Amino acid sequence: MLYEFLGEKDDASRLEFRALEDCTALDLVLGAGMSRRSSARAFQRGELARAGGALAPSSRLVAGDVVSVALARPTVAPAVPGAPPATIIYRDSVCLAAEKPAGILVHGDGTGAPTLTDSVLASLARRGALANPQAVQRLDVDTTGIVLFSLSEEFQPAFDALVAGHAMRKRYLAEVSGRFPGDVTTIEAPIGRDRHDAHRMRVCRPGQGQPALTRVRALERRGNRTLLLVELGTGRRHQIRVHLSSVGFPIVGDALYGGNRDARGLMLHALEEEFDHPVTAAHVLLRTKAPERFRA
Repeated sequence: MLYEFLGEKDDASRLEFRALEDCTALDLVLGAGMSRRSSARAFQRGELARAGGALAPSSRLVAGDVVSVALARPTVAPAVPGAPPATIIYRDSVCLAAEKPAGILVHGDGTGAPTLTDSVLASLARRGALANPQAVQRLDVDTTGIVLFSLSEEFQPAFDALVAGHAMRKRYLAEVSGRFPGDVTTIEAPIGRDRHDAHRMRVCRPGQGQPALTRVRALERRGNRTLLLVELGTGRRHQIRVHLSSVGFPIVGDALYGGNRDARGLMLHALEEEFDHPVTAAHVLLRTKAPERFRA
């Protein structure tokens, strides 16, 4: 690793890094998660400095040099009137995690429907924070739980790469119809679009679709229902819903994939995320409480 993260300065508007070996300023910021495009903008704006002097991409650093990165002042979208504040479970200068309730989108779809992004923006505005939150994850409209947002344009590529890769562990609670057999199961089957229904995904034959891996642990069986802890090995669209339905155990409330309708809604909740922070290198464990509909 080329750098050590030293912390946030000036009310989190500036980050400090210490070079751990001789390198260029460009090498250091690329190692810290900036893309070449975002780092070029940062150098052009004079956001990187050593001992108060602006750095160029080719500036030579020696081990022990402290580099500061001044985060760009964001152009903040106006808060949506009446948007309820989000439940924020983690926040630092470059990212935050919010808990999504059921029935709202993460991103806007052009209809003006309320979104989790609107709620996060409202929460930040109430705290006087200047940020333009960008969701780097997506949950289905009826799925609840953790969603990660980037707060810094300079380091958003690092979070995009984190989510796209396999270094993040994501665990969900799911209630399924039927008594799920065994204690631990691995479902490995490729997933692709359903050619007959644009809203659905499906398990494909080997060699088709995208590889998908889901790990399942049975937590409790009650009557003809089973509570599962599900961990994603990959992140395909509707992956948990498709995989569980494909083995004969659709999620309760998931009418799209054969589940029984339920007054509690879709019984799927993003419970935990665990990862090494792509900028600070700190180990992060995000956890929510099990929603009331699961405790019932």
